[in-house]
Order: sequence, then structure tokens, then C-alpha cells
Amino acid sequence: MRINFETERLIIRPFGPEDAEEVFRWCGDPAVNTYMIYPLYHRVEDVRAWLESRDADDPDNYDEGIVLKSTGELIGSGGMHYVPERNAWEIGYNIRADQWGNGYTGEYLTALLEEIRKVRPVEAIDGIFAAENRKSRRVMEKLGMVWVRDTSFDRLDGSETFAAKYYRKNLPQPAELCGVCERIEQTRRGENPYFVKELETGYVVLGDYQRFEGYTLLLCKEHATELNQLAPDFRAAFLRDMAVTAEAVQNAFRPDKMNYELLGAGKGRHMHWHLFPRRQGDTPRPGPVWQVEDLHDDRWLPSAEKLEELKAALKKELDLLY
Repeated sequence: MRINFETERLIIRPFGPEDAEEVFRWCGDPAVNTYMIYPLYHRVEDVRAWLESRDADDPDNYDEGIVLKSTGELIGSGGMHYVPERNAWEIGYNIRADQWGNGYTGEYLTALLEEIRKVRPVEAIDGIFAAENRKSRRVMEKLGMVWVRDTSFDRLDGSETFAAKYYRKNLPQPAELCGVCERIEQTRRGENPYFVKELETGYVVLGDYQRFEGYTLLLCKEHATELNQLAPDFRAAFLRDMAVTAEAVQNAFRPDKMNYELLGAGKGRHMHWHLFPRRQGDTPRPGPVWQVEDLHDDRWLPSAEKLEELKAALKKELDLLY
């Protein structure tokens, strides 16, 4: 499918047989081809024949040229194609070797995803790369993609098989499908009265119902349903932020014990932490908070004055720790 857009440094446009000589600069470069699925091209004529054979109108395949604004040069190509059996869009890209290390791939893919989501639903993006291809691994991790499993792939001509890594990122869906995404957007607009503090990986908010005084949530900034879907560094920081938030709740409200729950809500299943300050005898019998029938009774909605008091107490402790 044809698509045109620009980023800060790049122009994305369709490319075709007329670009064969420029495309050959990476399709015919052994350095670029080292881990690619396609075989190395040795003649411009073969590149031109390939470009002529492409179906540029396939609605499930976006494959475009990457032009450097500052020079007008075609420096690479890339795109995404839909894989129905995985209900995901798989990314691919080539950049001329003399343009490596400038961040063009990440800039392009981030913008491409935004453009495609304007016209097509995208629930996840996938990437499969040779295990030894550290550059592609860095690109995908910077996009927030995480390891799913080890796999392999063959060159199109069958000449070589690569041990490979399969990475994925699940994407937030429209706010109406995810209550947590909606609450985060409300917080970013300054319209969430329960908001306490923004941390690196999430937003600390008080629970709407304060049956357990000091009940707090940490909403993950990434729309993910499982911890293993987060990039390793982000996951470690998210767990750290949870521990810091729990310590602040404990210091502010002095419970006998803290309860920790990582849950997902609604159709979006966007994970978030529930942190409950517990006290001896606060439930009819020993056990989790969910046994309490009136957990979401309106009488546990704090008054505006009480809400500000609770928020101030928690924020004070968070500011000391974070």
C-alpha cells in the first residue's frame, strides 16, 4: 500500500523501478545483506525486475522508500505487513550502511506505526531478526518490543538458515476499549482528581473507593497485559516503582500489612498494580479484600476534603523516596 509522510529528518514516499540504482546501493551491499531474508543482488537490472514485480497496492503490505531530507537521497526502505495468523504487523527495514548509527530506523518506524494506525487497527507489532544481528535487536528494544521466543528463518533462495529472535510489542487500543488507558489520558490532561504523582513507568493514583484507607494504584504507562511483554529495563523500573509506591503507602498510612496485586481491567486488560493497606480485622474473616461485599459502596467515596488529605499524605512520602 502506498503511503506518504514526513518526520523531522525523513521523507517517506513510494519507490519503484526508477529508483533501482539507488536501491542497489543497499540491496547489493554485503554489509547490509548479512542477515537479510533476501539474497544479495549483483546487478541493478535484477533489482529493477524485483521493483517491477511488487504489488504496491496490497492493503496488507506497506513498503516505502526512506529519503533523507537534508540531501534528497534515497537511503533505505522499510514497512510493515499484516500476518493474520498472529493478528500482528511485522516490521522490516533496510538502511544504507553509510547511514547507520543516526537513529533513522527508529524515527521511521515510530512514525510509520502512527500513520498506519490512522487507517488500520494495529493490536501488535512483531519483528524477527537473526540472533547475531545486534543492531536490529537494539532497534526493536528501543521501540519497546520484547523477546517472545527463539525461532529461525531461511533466505528466500534457501541458501542459508538463521537462528533468530522473535520480538513483539502489544499496543494500546482506543481509549473506549481500555479503562486504564482512558484514566491515563484523563491524568495527562490534568482532569483526574485521584492523581498523586507521575513516576518513570506509571502514574500513582488513589483508588476511587477507600474502603481500605490509602488504597492506591500504579497505572503502567505501557499498554501491556503481562510483565514479560515489557522491555527488560522498563520491566525492572516498573517493579521498582511499584515497590517505592508501596513503601510510600506504608509510611503514609501505617497499615499492619501491605497487599500487592497485579491485575488487568476490561477488554484492554491493561495491567496495573493495586496496593492495599491492610489492618488486623479489616475483613469479616482472614483473606483477600475481594470478600468484602461493600468494597465499591458509594459511602467509601472520599469527600473532596478527605481526598486532598489522603493525596497530600501519600505525595509527601513519595517525594521523599522518589
